[in-house]
Amino acid sequence: MPAARMLAVVIALGACLAPPATAGAETPPAALRTFEIRIAERRVPPEQRVLRATEGERVELRWSADEPLVLHLHGYDIETRVEPGKPAVTAFAARLTGRFPVEIHFAEGSRHRHRALLHVEIHPR
Repeated sequence: MPAARMLAVVIALGACLAPPATAGAETPPAALRTFEIRIAERRVPPEQRVLRATEGERVELRWSADEPLVLHLHGYDIETRVEPGKPAVTAFAARLTGRFPVEIHFAEGSRHRHRALLHVEIHPR
């Protein structure tokens, strides 16, 4: 086999067997998107009725409220209890895209009730 051809074969084999340039490289941590949300009289300010994040981000919803509440993030099926004077956090990785309601679950009289407090929108990358 001529030397030039042998060299080409060796280079080709080396390229096939070499680890990819990204091997061993660490994936950068996902960006953190944090929202501070104050619930008063079972409502949030108008500018917080839709919270937006991007797929792949870590999301933290930091809650405070003027009464005991149970919040449920639909789609991710996460429940968070909030007590007055005791802030609570709902944290999740934004893997699912779409528009997801956060509902307040509460007992009124003898009935269990719930209603949408706000929506979390997770947009594709």
